[in-house]
Amino acid sequence: MILIDAINHIKDAKSVIVASHIAPDGDAIGTVTGMYKVLKKMGKEVDVFIDDEIPEMYNFVPNVDKISRPFYKEAEVVLIFDCADEERLGSTKELLKTSAVTINVDHHISNTLYAKLNYVDTNAAATAEIAYQIVKLLGVGFDEEIATSFYTAILTDSGGFMYESTTSITHQIAGDLINNGAKFKEIGDKVFNTLKFNKAKLLGRALNSLTLYKGGKVAYMEILKKDFQETNTNLSHIENIITYARNIEGVEVAVLLVEKGEEAKISLRSKEKIDVNKIANIFGGGGHVRAAGCSIKGNIQEAKEKILQAIFKELEG
Repeated sequence: MILIDAINHIKDAKSVIVASHIAPDGDAIGTVTGMYKVLKKMGKEVDVFIDDEIPEMYNFVPNVDKISRPFYKEAEVVLIFDCADEERLGSTKELLKTSAVTINVDHHISNTLYAKLNYVDTNAAATAEIAYQIVKLLGVGFDEEIATSFYTAILTDSGGFMYESTTSITHQIAGDLINNGAKFKEIGDKVFNTLKFNKAKLLGRALNSLTLYKGGKVAYMEILKKDFQETNTNLSHIENIITYARNIEGVEVAVLLVEKGEEAKISLRSKEKIDVNKIANIFGGGGHVRAAGCSIKGNIQEAKEKILQAIFKELEG
């Protein structure tokens, strides 16, 4: 019923704002750009807001240039994708206070249901899977641009279809997107097989910090402010770096700690046994059972000790 209500509001609206979270990943970027094209095909006035830099690795995604920093704009519907809580919207959250119908579409188990209409499917490997169903219900035909955006979103958030969140439905949707023009090899190469020199140097810094704990069950990496400065990189370059720690044989939990101002931004990944969403919740964060994140106030050493202690406790529990 909630999804049908959302569909009706989208159909009736003349103006729509599409938004997603700060530190945008492939799912966020692919979903909002795909929905931008869908809504434009419906003849609507559309703005796309993300209150952060877009990682340059996603410059190939169609309509990525339509994403802008948020500004005050009247709209009948604000459609938010892949954002578990309103704080992750950055300044875009101010749009929740307007008279617009706000619709929250997500797949995170930690979603706080902050909008007027909330549709959360935790079985979806990516929010783009849900967006795909929305497009079907809207009756809008797919084209190469929409297919490319959604395929990019699903490919990245499913870890190249290797995370356990991947289902037969994920593959069916991906197959349909390929049939509608998504060039899977080109997209895969852009996402997984292309590395800029400065990001390679940043990756080297992270790997140099790699440390194993608890008999090799916990892999820890860190990136400091000076690492960004000395490699001419920023937070938008950290995507996928944690995968190198997670993929080490015998590792159950991987953690990447990134120094950001007066706090540490923490990414967590696990394989089979540990619920990292539960760990992230301790520090006000969240995400998925196998992929989550949080922030911890204080210096880098304090944050490291706190997150490792929480991980060790969960391992021992």
